[in-house]
Amino acid sequence: MPVLDDNGGEEHLDIEFDEASVNDPETNSANSSVKTVPSKAPSSKPASEMQQLEELHFIENQKELVALQRLDDKCAQLQQEGRYTEALELGEMCNLLAMTYLQQEAFRVVLELLKKAEILTERHPAGRAVTLNNLACYYRRQGNLHKALTYLTEALKIEARLDNLPNKADTHLNMCAVLSQLGKHQSALGHAQSALVFLHEELQLGLSDTTGSNPINKPGAKSSEKIEQNVKLDRVAVLGIAYHNVGVEQEFLKCWDLSLQSYKKGMQITSTYLGDSHGIVITLQNSLLSAKRSMASKIRTSGTRGDGVSLPNISSARSGVKSAGSKPKAKKVIRSKDESPTKFPVAYNNNGSNNNRY
Repeated sequence: MPVLDDNGGEEHLDIEFDEASVNDPETNSANSSVKTVPSKAPSSKPASEMQQLEELHFIENQKELVALQRLDDKCAQLQQEGRYTEALELGEMCNLLAMTYLQQEAFRVVLELLKKAEILTERHPAGRAVTLNNLACYYRRQGNLHKALTYLTEALKIEARLDNLPNKADTHLNMCAVLSQLGKHQSALGHAQSALVFLHEELQLGLSDTTGSNPINKPGAKSSEKIEQNVKLDRVAVLGIAYHNVGVEQEFLKCWDLSLQSYKKGMQITSTYLGDSHGIVITLQNSLLSAKRSMASKIRTSGTRGDGVSLPNISSARSGVKSAGSKPKAKKVIRSKDESPTKFPVAYNNNGSNNNRY
């Protein structure tokens, strides 16, 4: 909340963060005073370069440790002095930094930042829900799906008690992605559909709206209105992720007609507001085409209609043979555990950064 959004899109979590005030390791490395020892022989050059890299890595690690220690001291100070508003702001910063480092797979730093965010958001339920979402994203990336599920369940409980909380859809998208990986596709579908409802309410789009007449696309807007429009367009991308996830889970449940409708509806809405070249629009187009190509063969091999209802045994009906109590045999479609019907590995999540949605 948001990512996320993981979701994107994305994020309370869907925020792209510009680390203007954070030291850039590459910049620091370039500015560090590290003496280069000229090699006396060509064979000594690789060893010299390796030593320099190790020195740079050590310097960067030391800077990270110092920064984290200062942050830890600041957390303790704010809590002791009862400066809870400032603590919340620092907690938000920790969450944003954590998601930035998650993109870089700096997992140790991510966990340290999120632990501090837990402390800083202790008295702020909305901030705590964001932190729990981000912890779930962290553990999902680590492959610990059950722990991710625990954090998301707690986040949903908190959000259920809060009114007018923005971006509730993101927690449901994250839950959908985790449940899908666990093979719980019916529950995953329910959360994806909940995300759709929240997003349509948030964007003030009717569930049947596929036109561009909504104020989101209002031309000639002022700069402040354009910023708001950009935020809404970002959320339209998350809406596209929700439609994609609904379609994927419907395919897993063999509701192929419904999955085609979901992909098509998502593609129509997102292309209206984002344009045909946007990443999520292209993803939905590809999903729709792939589902159309495979739908006929899947119906033949599984013996079900696109809505999941079993078809009659045509060969038995033609021959006039009736076998009491017999059911048409469905050929099992072999698929790897993590493979979606449209070859996407898992349903998308919204993990706090729009950069990781698709």
